[in-house]
Amino acid sequence: MRSEVMRRRDWCAVWLLVIACSPGGEGGGQAVVAREPAQPPPMASGGSGGSDLAPNPNSQGDLFGSGSDLACPSGCAFREEPLLDEGVSEADIAPFAASSEFQSGSVCVLEPQLSTAELPGALFPRNWLRPRFRWASSGGETLWEIRMQTPDQPDELRAYTRYDEWAIPKDVWRKMRDIKTPITVTIRGVGPGGGISGARGDFQIAPVDAGGSLVFWATTSSVVDYAQASSRLLGFSLGDEAKGTDTDEAVGPTLTAAEVTTGNVPGEDGAKPRGFYACGDPARPTCTAQPNNPACCNPTGFEFGAVECVGCHISTPDGKAVLFTDNWPWNKVAASIEPETRGALPATVTPYAANLLKQPWLGMQAMSPAFFSTEPGGQRILITSYGTEAAGDATPRTPWDPRFANGQGPTRHQLAWFDLAADDPTNPIPEQIPPDPPLPGQQQNIYQVRDQRAAAVGNARGTGFGLLTTAGEQRSAVTPAWSHSGATIAYVSTDVSSTDGHPDWTANEADIFTVSYNNRAGGTVTPLRGAADENYLEYYPDYSADDAFITFVRAPNPSPQARGRCVPRQDGNGIVTPCPPADLGENPDGPYYNRNGEIYIVPSAGGEPIRLIANDPVSCTAETSRGSINSWPKWSPRVARDEAGGKTYYFLMFSSGRSFPGAFELPRARLTPNISNKSSQLYMAAIVVDDATQAVTTYPAVYLWNQNITVDAQGNGRSEPTSNLTPAWDDFSIPPVRVERPPPR
Repeated sequence: MRSEVMRRRDWCAVWLLVIACSPGGEGGGQAVVAREPAQPPPMASGGSGGSDLAPNPNSQGDLFGSGSDLACPSGCAFREEPLLDEGVSEADIAPFAASSEFQSGSVCVLEPQLSTAELPGALFPRNWLRPRFRWASSGGETLWEIRMQTPDQPDELRAYTRYDEWAIPKDVWRKMRDIKTPITVTIRGVGPGGGISGARGDFQIAPVDAGGSLVFWATTSSVVDYAQASSRLLGFSLGDEAKGTDTDEAVGPTLTAAEVTTGNVPGEDGAKPRGFYACGDPARPTCTAQPNNPACCNPTGFEFGAVECVGCHISTPDGKAVLFTDNWPWNKVAASIEPETRGALPATVTPYAANLLKQPWLGMQAMSPAFFSTEPGGQRILITSYGTEAAGDATPRTPWDPRFANGQGPTRHQLAWFDLAADDPTNPIPEQIPPDPPLPGQQQNIYQVRDQRAAAVGNARGTGFGLLTTAGEQRSAVTPAWSHSGATIAYVSTDVSSTDGHPDWTANEADIFTVSYNNRAGGTVTPLRGAADENYLEYYPDYSADDAFITFVRAPNPSPQARGRCVPRQDGNGIVTPCPPADLGENPDGPYYNRNGEIYIVPSAGGEPIRLIANDPVSCTAETSRGSINSWPKWSPRVARDEAGGKTYYFLMFSSGRSFPGAFELPRARLTPNISNKSSQLYMAAIVVDDATQAVTTYPAVYLWNQNITVDAQGNGRSEPTSNLTPAWDDFSIPPVRVERPPPR
């Protein structure tokens, strides 16, 4: 034992001397000067589930063992003793002791992405979900070794499993949070003939935490359905070491459409409740026989006028509620997500404002903390798009305009503001929508009530809501993002505007413009340099928490044969006209779920766009960013600065359709266009700015392996594959999610 103590003492002395003489820095990153495009590298994909190995006590016990601060300036996370997974004994791992060599080529590490000679490995925030390693091999291996080493640790971590995935134990990950040097990972497997194959690379841990909570839209189908609950919001909060909480390893229910209590939504004609549009559909003979029977003519299963969809959401700045776009005819809804009041109208939205939001043809929305006041008389402003008259039509739109009640809706959108604190007791808006035909004993004229509602909403124009001036905008203005300072709005200027306010699949043009908010007055629009290139589609902007950057999606312009592409149509009688098969070329999509989209960032004042290397799946999977449907980027709610290292850390979330365990194709609705129907998952990307040089380093994506794990009241985790989209990363007020027993592997 004495010789071992001396050996370790000498090793530590040399190691400390080397550290003292070495330059600082993270290592392994690929620096890209700001305003210069980044080079594309591979990235990680993954699946659900994970393992936790029981901690093994360290038997070294001497002064320089795993509990020694001298031996481990960053905390002793690694132990000499191997970590043995279920079904693995000490005798089983003997083949790995003979040599550290391995044959490369047959093992593909899928997550997290490890470094190569040209590219950095993944970068994790300190408080992130503990890393899970997942790999694939063609060598028929039956036993695997995961080995980790770093100059910060005197020992190596060695773990052994018979599975093709392994998660760092919770207690080890907590101790690893202060490791400042790259961590080299070697994954090796023993094949049937005793040969050892493997792969090697490193990943890094950032010296900062990522804050906030994530709430995302999880769906299993394009079809809105009450019984199947095909659409819901799920969420989880990041771990907080200071508060003594672990990172959540499952997602919990945040909101379902059935929980939302603010119903009485008018249909597109303003007279009948939303849902009657399906009555009389020849495809449903029982409904044709009884066209006004609510039990048979509403295919979604929801009550007429009820909220049906909770996607495309944002958080209110206080984190207590979400605002989202409902189903056809695309009204807007506010709902609390606090456990005691979930689904109810939040206290920060008046009933009067909620009724103003029930207008049809509204689009995606944005809010800014600069204009969210809970003080008496304060404003709480929402920015959204507003379906208006068609281009060339000088007649202003009225609420529930009969020109747009033919099942098509408006063809142009403008930006609008809504004051969620608005109230006018002298101008009440009728809430109830009379049934058609009237109930026995009632003779109320449904169109008379429609006219009363439309007049009351029209009277609120200019006080409760109104259009934002966008001088110079000749196209549609959709999908706004609002700076945290409240000064500027970024939005998508596009040639075709769908009724729901998204940039449409049939659009051939999409660029990001900015306009001043200017106390609801707006101003002259300006193309955002670096995100308004006529050679590309640019869409879905979002401001970083410090307003320094805007992230967006960029995709190739549609192929020539894709211009004028068809979408299925439904007439007022419910008859659907499908599209004939057609070759739309290699770029068939407009700026909606574009299969060839990629995530970029650009300085918010404009500049050269920077492509994130997180766009690229792991190279050994043979997948590429083309076809991966990278989309919906959203920044984290805080920017973290490492004063000692002189770097600023940004994190963002996005969805991608690259392969993952449990991947599936989404069933199409009758009106779904010819977009890719691959399911998507959520990924996190890190961006680091050198404060002195302003050089920008981007890192591969990190898969959230907990996003398809839900938990019951007893703490049992279970895998529930969903397609996960439209993430919102904010300081949501959601309860913690705890898993006592993870799902089986």
